[in-house]
Amino acid sequence: MPNLSDRLRFFFRSFADFLFPPVCLGCGSEIERGLVCDSCKALLRASEMGVCPVCRRPRLPDAKTCGRCEPRLCLGRIRALGPYHKPYVGLVHALKYQEKTKLALILGPPLAALVEQDTEMREADALCPIPLHPARLRERGYNQSALLALVVSGVAGIPSEDLLVRVKNTATQTAKADDKGRAKNLEGAFALASGAQARGRRIVLVDDVMTSGATLHEAGLVLKQAGATEILGLVVAAAGPARQGPAKPGTASRAARRMPAGSPASAARTGAGRSASG
Repeated sequence: MPNLSDRLRFFFRSFADFLFPPVCLGCGSEIERGLVCDSCKALLRASEMGVCPVCRRPRLPDAKTCGRCEPRLCLGRIRALGPYHKPYVGLVHALKYQEKTKLALILGPPLAALVEQDTEMREADALCPIPLHPARLRERGYNQSALLALVVSGVAGIPSEDLLVRVKNTATQTAKADDKGRAKNLEGAFALASGAQARGRRIVLVDDVMTSGATLHEAGLVLKQAGATEILGLVVAAAGPARQGPAKPGTASRAARRMPAGSPASAARTGAGRSASG
């Protein structure tokens, strides 16, 4: 028979759910439990963007190109689960800003599936999460890209390594008005990590969102200069050709603030993934 504390806990949880029903962080629909509804989970498993034949950025499946082929990037190709709108906006926002770190366990396996089906990515030597600046890491407490890379590593069997450090505390890319502003914002932002080995390796950069591709490009240039043979990119979502302003959390994100935060994974507190192989 449940003791008094268990019954009180159940009562208050039920009362809170009555006042603030849990909602899917992707689409905002009410759910009985968890963070993401079954429909959004099914979409994540089934969705993927194509690759632009001109510049190798992600493109919509029914589009001939990505619509923003300039400036060219140093990456061989970039894969994304979907475009940066519902449900991806809510999911990324909750993972990045609301400490819903368990979302990495939901987003990571579909990303790993992209890697495993891609003839170039599945032969990669390492995954490299885009690092946070130490000041940003202290503020947030974890690196969402490192969380994603660790899950992908565990599923796809490619080690996640700390190959880069962020030496410039840049403003968020989605706050920049155009591609030139985003590129200027990232100049000199990254450096090779102490003891990192890039020479002769095929490396997949992992991030949550690609806007113009400037972040991946600047990080890739550092690895290329260190001797990497090929740089690829893997992201949850990619912005389209139209200007993307700062993402505004929808109903799901607002409601998510009422829900208890998940526990940040300790491996991500370093700012990038520690070596981990599946």
